[in-house]
Amino acid sequence: MNLNDADRAESELRHALAGGNQGSIATAVLDNVWPLYSSHHELLLSAIVALPSPLLERHPILRLLHPLTPVLARTARPFKPLVSADQARLFGPDELDLLALAQMIAFRSSGDLESSLVYARRLEDRIVQTRVESRERTDGPLWFYHHEIGSTLLAAGDSVRALVEFATARQLGRFALQRDAERLALGRMALAHAMRGSLDDAVNALAEAAKQPPATLAHRSAARATESAASALVGAERLADDLDERLAALEPYDSVELTWPFALLARSRSLLARHRPDEALEAIRLAAAAHPTQSGSFADDVVTAASIEALIALGELAAARSLAGSDGSGALTSLARVRLGLHEGDVDGAARLLRTLGADRTLGPAAHAEWLVLSAWHEFATTGGLLRDTAVRVLRVGTRRDSRRLFASAPRQLVELVRQHLPQDIPRGFDGIVGDLERIDIKARPQLTVGELRILRALPAHDTTAAIAASFHVSPNTVKSQLQSMYRKLGCSTREEALRLAAGYRLFSEAPGSRGTPSVPVTALHATSGTVRRPVAVARTVEAAGPREADR
Repeated sequence: MNLNDADRAESELRHALAGGNQGSIATAVLDNVWPLYSSHHELLLSAIVALPSPLLERHPILRLLHPLTPVLARTARPFKPLVSADQARLFGPDELDLLALAQMIAFRSSGDLESSLVYARRLEDRIVQTRVESRERTDGPLWFYHHEIGSTLLAAGDSVRALVEFATARQLGRFALQRDAERLALGRMALAHAMRGSLDDAVNALAEAAKQPPATLAHRSAARATESAASALVGAERLADDLDERLAALEPYDSVELTWPFALLARSRSLLARHRPDEALEAIRLAAAAHPTQSGSFADDVVTAASIEALIALGELAAARSLAGSDGSGALTSLARVRLGLHEGDVDGAARLLRTLGADRTLGPAAHAEWLVLSAWHEFATTGGLLRDTAVRVLRVGTRRDSRRLFASAPRQLVELVRQHLPQDIPRGFDGIVGDLERIDIKARPQLTVGELRILRALPAHDTTAAIAASFHVSPNTVKSQLQSMYRKLGCSTREEALRLAAGYRLFSEAPGSRGTPSVPVTALHATSGTVRRPVAVARTVEAAGPREADR
């Protein structure tokens, strides 16, 4: 196999094309695939698209390089090539490397991150254990192997290990004959830093990438999508003045690039920070419908977490709770579940999740900052105030411009309490960064008496006041009085509204005399939009759709 001579690769392929024999063309491509891919990409594609499907199916590398494969892999025809042990014994060392690379990329493109990681480890083991001279030359593919291993780890949410691979790819890329090697690695490094919340590092990597030569045809789309997604994530976290321009540069929702969940994260965070949850939910649905996702992947984490937050903002707490109870995992989803618990008044559930997150040493700076703010919100929800140490921590987060998006979704009362708690210590930068943001308002969850809770629970089973009174052996006037009191506390006037609101506040899950009744006061908070003063549960129905270091 020729991995290093681009002129020879071009000559052999043109000779095979001139002969017209499809088997010879396939052999010429397979024998020279790396130099053709790197230096003669257009010629390579023209040869592959002319080959018949049965021939492509026999060679996973050829099928992977066909331009239709990534489109079909994310929709109707997943591409998950398997090679038997007998077949693998016929391959040379270079061919086994490229086979593991092709399988890793193919399974990843088909949404099967778990299997893709298996092939990533296989390729990694081969790099360490099997020395191949052609692989380790400056014109060889070693840098690209590390780049793609890192990309698979990033798609799986392991940004720390991904950064190690990208750093290796960049260092190798400085000596590579492929002129865009370093730029590709820098772009992915910027994306990983932006995902974690190390925004200055992301900006620096993007600036370094911009100094490199433009990406070649083989990598042009991937480089553009990567750099645009990293820039948009930075803009979304900082709520930059040019955020709309950054978002406009993103790939479309149905992009076949690996970066689609990062683009979705930037879009959804921007829309939610601007209090446009209906648009955020639409963006999430379009992107999720266009791609296969696997539980435990970064894409699944983004889709689940963003959906929960959008549903909360829309007042669809029951739908958000249903989604939060699914199998989705990851730091983003866990943080969204904490937020939901605080909105619903489930302070005990929120506390358990916060403890788990607080012990997670893989959290990146952004997730850690959100954990701090949510912990302060929880303290405020349970005590009605903040300890000075808590206020100081919130203040420190708020004085960083990287936290503007986070504070756009923080309770207004929490920010005001920080100001009141530290009137002499509020730096001018705090108000400069968070002062102009439109934040959510929070209000106390309704506290129903034991009698009111019993009446509430009886509403679905009885059609009339008289029937409810008979079931409790009390007078109809007593029931009417408790109904009126309950309606007043819920902010409604009909039984239908009362049932809907009670479901949103999770009042049906409370036993009389438990949390939420006078015998155990509840100070947990329920939130609405910053400009809307009505209960969120009456928002229109929508389809349900510390610390430091790696957002997983």
